[in-house]
Amino acid sequence: MKQLIRLLAIDVKRAFGSFNFFLAIAGIWIVYYAGARDAMYDSAYVLLLFRYATEASGFNSILFLFCVLPYTTSFCSDWNSKFIRQVVGRAGIHKYALSKVISCAISAGAAATLGILFFLLSCAIKFPLVSPSGNTYENFVTTTLGGELLQSGHYAAYFAIYIYLVCLAGAFWSVVGLCSSAYITNKFVALFTPFIGIYVLSYATYKLPVWLRLNKVTWGEYEIGGVFTSLLYATSFVALLLAAVGFLFFKTAEKRLANE
Repeated sequence: MKQLIRLLAIDVKRAFGSFNFFLAIAGIWIVYYAGARDAMYDSAYVLLLFRYATEASGFNSILFLFCVLPYTTSFCSDWNSKFIRQVVGRAGIHKYALSKVISCAISAGAAATLGILFFLLSCAIKFPLVSPSGNTYENFVTTTLGGELLQSGHYAAYFAIYIYLVCLAGAFWSVVGLCSSAYITNKFVALFTPFIGIYVLSYATYKLPVWLRLNKVTWGEYEIGGVFTSLLYATSFVALLLAAVGFLFFKTAEKRLANE
């Protein structure tokens, strides 16, 4: 356990201290700002800009190109530098793989959180946070997950729901990129596989119920027995997928090392 914690601390430090982590934050902020720009008129408010950027702008898929930047290519770096041999020799492939999956997920989620928060804060300088009399406000209250929080004045909680869901999606696709790099040890493969995977998965699951479609679940376009139950389901659903992809990464990395 101590070895895992030590290894995880090293990976997290590498992820959060990298240039790519800060590039990811800036990129996510730019994606949201570019997505909301057409809605920035005099009567706009932050909630409208946030929802417009995530739904109407069409920029949401590009978001995950930046979420995967912080640490998705770490396996490629370790493999090309032969650093993986030293780590696995000391800690074992199980701990190595688990540390990589956790650090990828955490760094992607943190980058998404900070990028969105910077976007919200920059908009709040010029626009009010929420405007009950504003355009489409009632629609947000009645048709979006957590709309009752808006009605009761819990605005921060409402925004937190959607930030959290983006973090879940970012964490998952980051680990998908990590897994792909174990098959083909190329940084471009690691970075662009998630972007392609979003479209492939969306097309492959479009006939399934909403609660089984990852893109719908992580954009909050569903509700199962209230906000808490819906978030619990989203967390469990993504955690199950993360475990499956993480296990695939472990087996693939183990096989590559055995054949080396």
